[in-house]
Amino acid sequence: MDDTRARLGKCFTAVFADLKPGEIAGATPVSVKGWDSLASLTLLTVIGEEFNIDIDFADLPEDLSYQRIAEYIEKRTGASNRVG
Repeated sequence: MDDTRARLGKCFTAVFADLKPGEIAGATPVSVKGWDSLASLTLLTVIGEEFNIDIDFADLPEDLSYQRIAEYIEKRTGASNRVG
């Protein structure tokens, strides 16, 4: 797991304390108990602070998930999920 996704995982566990490490990569609002609109705002605020980026909510996909957010961050920061 690269640094971006490891940091993102920490954001998810900060907001969703019951989320197990093996569940993070597949996290969606349907799969995570308590992921509602308020939790989405909290999560995106934590992510913005962690990555020092201003998140443009209009640019986010409607179907938020760990994967979609990771792709958004990688695009915004120029980071890549490639190994090697």
